[in-house]
Amino acid sequence: MPNQITGKILVIGQKETITGANGSLEKREVVLNCSRRVDQWSDEWIENFPKFEFTGKFVDEPVRFNVGDVVTVSFGLQGRKVTSNGQERYFTNVLGFKMEPYHRQNNQQQTQQQPQGAPAASAPAPATAPAGEQTDDLPF
Repeated sequence: MPNQITGKILVIGQKETITGANGSLEKREVVLNCSRRVDQWSDEWIENFPKFEFTGKFVDEPVRFNVGDVVTVSFGLQGRKVTSNGQERYFTNVLGFKMEPYHRQNNQQQTQQQPQGAPAASAPAPATAPAGEQTDDLPF
């Protein structure tokens, strides 16, 4: 199962061509807002703005989406070691390879999938939204 995260698109970068000793590589960066509340009773937020690099055959995956869309990104981590002037440094890249529109889970389906006789899990009460705001199952 791939790593996945859901968030609202903040940035869809332009396609860039990076040229190096091993040839050239096309990449496009995408930044999500995956911030969430500390808990349902708090107004404190944990900020989370991961940046993903879509490269190679995945470089155009983000172009069918717009800033503000809520998506689920499947990604992998790639680490590398670079030795320069006798010092070792480590770099990690977050490589996106799939973007899908977010589909809200249906609580009724989850309840129906409970084994017969098993107690239904009680979900915490949804936070009350200020007037004019819509509530959903997303924290941002």
